[in-house]
Amino acid sequence: MANRFNFRLPVNEDPAVLAVEAMYVKEVTEADWGKEVAAEALPVVVHFYSKDSKASEALGPRFAAVAEKFSGKVRFAKVHQPASPGLSARLGVTESPTVVFLRDGKESGERLSGEDIKRTALKARIEAMLGVPAAVPPAHPSANP
Repeated sequence: MANRFNFRLPVNEDPAVLAVEAMYVKEVTEADWGKEVAAEALPVVVHFYSKDSKASEALGPRFAAVAEKFSGKVRFAKVHQPASPGLSARLGVTESPTVVFLRDGKESGERLSGEDIKRTALKARIEAMLGVPAAVPPAHPSANP
C-alpha cells in the first residue's frame, strides 16, 4: 500500500520545472510571432505543443532545461498549436510536439517531431545551428603507436 505522501506531481505541475520554463521559455501566439520570433536577432527554437499530448508534456521539462543551458545564445519559445492554427499551417506543423529551429526568421535545418524527442538530440541540433563543433571522444592511449 502506498504512503499517502508518496506521490509525484505531473511534470506539467512541478513548481521547479514551471519556474525554469517561465524564466527561459516565452509563450508566443500568432499575434506576437513577428515581434518575438521573426524579428529576433538570436536563433530561435520553437516548441509547438498541445495540452492534450503526453509527448508534449514529457518534452516540456527537457525543453526548459536546454533553454536554461543556452540562455543568452538562443531564444526559446513555445506555441500552443491548437490556439495558433494559422501559424501551424504556415510553417507546416502537423504533429505535436514539433520543434522548429529558426535563424533570421527562416527555418534553419531539420526539425524534430514525434513521441520521443531526446534532450541530447535537441542539444546537438542547437549546437549545430550555432556552429559548435561536435565533441570528439578522446583517443585511447594505446591507439598512438
